Amino acid sequence: MPAVVGIAWATYAVVAAGLFVFSAGFTRHYQNKHESEWFATAVTIIALGLVFCTLALLPIDIFLVSSTVDSHTGLKKEWASPDIMRTITFTVQLVYYIFYGLIALFSFLLIPFAYFYFEEYDDEQPLRERITGALKYTSFFIIISTLLFLCGLFLKPSQTTPHLDLDWFKKLLIESNGEKAIAFMIACLILLGMLVFIGYTAPGLSILPLNMIKGRRHLEAESEDVENRLVAVQHQQHVLQTKYGRPNRRITAKEQRELEMLEDEERILTRRLRGINQDKASIWRQILKVIRPFEFLLGFALLGLTWVVVISIFLTIVDKVSNSICGGECGFIISHPKLFNPINFIFVNLSKVFPLDYIFMVLLILYFFLATMSGVICIGVRVLWVTLYRIGKGSTAPQGLLCSTVLLMLSLLALNYTLTTTVAPGYAHFGSQVYCNHTIGDRRDCSSDADQILPCDIDGPTDICTPTVSSTLIDRITVNTPFFGMVYYYAQWAFLGVFALGFVIAVFRRPRNNVEAESEDLIDAEEERGLLTGSRPRQLYDSNHNNNNSSY
Repeated sequence: MPAVVGIAWATYAVVAAGLFVFSAGFTRHYQNKHESEWFATAVTIIALGLVFCTLALLPIDIFLVSSTVDSHTGLKKEWASPDIMRTITFTVQLVYYIFYGLIALFSFLLIPFAYFYFEEYDDEQPLRERITGALKYTSFFIIISTLLFLCGLFLKPSQTTPHLDLDWFKKLLIESNGEKAIAFMIACLILLGMLVFIGYTAPGLSILPLNMIKGRRHLEAESEDVENRLVAVQHQQHVLQTKYGRPNRRITAKEQRELEMLEDEERILTRRLRGINQDKASIWRQILKVIRPFEFLLGFALLGLTWVVVISIFLTIVDKVSNSICGGECGFIISHPKLFNPINFIFVNLSKVFPLDYIFMVLLILYFFLATMSGVICIGVRVLWVTLYRIGKGSTAPQGLLCSTVLLMLSLLALNYTLTTTVAPGYAHFGSQVYCNHTIGDRRDCSSDADQILPCDIDGPTDICTPTVSSTLIDRITVNTPFFGMVYYYAQWAFLGVFALGFVIAVFRRPRNNVEAESEDLIDAEEERGLLTGSRPRQLYDSNHNNNNSSY
């Protein structure tokens, strides 16, 4: 429907404006690489905007199917004929496929190309050679995407899928080869997204609210700490200079490097101290003092929301393993939740007052995004224990911005699965739809028996209960390829485990510093971190390591 496309693109316009500010604020500026930098920023904005539009389709999808049923009678509205319903679902499905296709295009082509295009920068290299070099490395990702598409094209549905006499279940098995290929690529992207969702979103859900509750260190304490470290560095410099200031004493190469290292530390600490002093007199500092009580209260509210979400996930996955209609052979799908789900309960009750449930869905999606972003900023872009890039205000390399974009894209795709199957499975599948479970003759009539109007589930009549397109795509993946359903299910347990570990660590972390690594005066954030966490002197390393908010 044109309205769906219009709302999606309106959402993209709003999100793109916010992402432009985000990208510009985090990207480090290079004097001779503005062209590559802005290309990377533009790719970041468009890529994240597309993912947000895909997630924004979920509340629209829920709204469309919910609006087709009269909640007072439990019957389809007169205008919701089968032809109209096919048109609605086909249009929404088409928009989903377009956005998923564009996400795959960015993941396997544009973002890798932008990364290598920046890496190939050389003042003397012609533009054609830069593009050729970037495409040479990008071809590896193109080959991977082509192989995934071919695997999905020739993949047959699982032969061990149990036979269930449900119209809803049978419709999941009816799909063309093109749909199978697209679903397989989406499944692979969600699988990668689960790793990001576990590694960044899980700890981010505790980092974000607890940082708001704890606030930042007092400027006086931070200033005193930096001054003490500065005095210690200057004293060590003085000792070395006095030792080799005598006649006929030649400084060794090792101690020369040590002296240069101490001088660099002194320069960095001096600039950090100057930044703290400037921060004390800034207007922004006064504003932060005023809004600090609101930040504290908001942090507690978000922490409460975090625990409600985690409890909902835990209860749902326990419900799945206990009451699934076919176990792991179809991805632990349940017909009707037996255990109470707080988030699902909130959605169902908010759906009685339009449009509170859709507003809450958008806010929940944004909260997951901000939590993931907090995890990326705190932990950094890393492979196992090797840190590749740090994310910070005005100190993020364009390559780091592109890598963090991939992480955020994949995590939001995994979020789509998590919202649909574990956070609010009932609401995400059928919205606020209900059906009349009382028949008089050959027609349904609950006018005198209102307690027979029941919430829709997969056992409900398919002529009344219409599942959302998003849930159909997810369930089709788990039913036709149970392997993905099994991995996704156990990934939710891993998510809870990492969250519990991250929450304990976040509770005992010290408050953030007010002045982090300085990006002005061309100070490289990674160089500063390496200098201040070096082996000389050990007491400086321990102090800085405990206060460093970039390490998780």
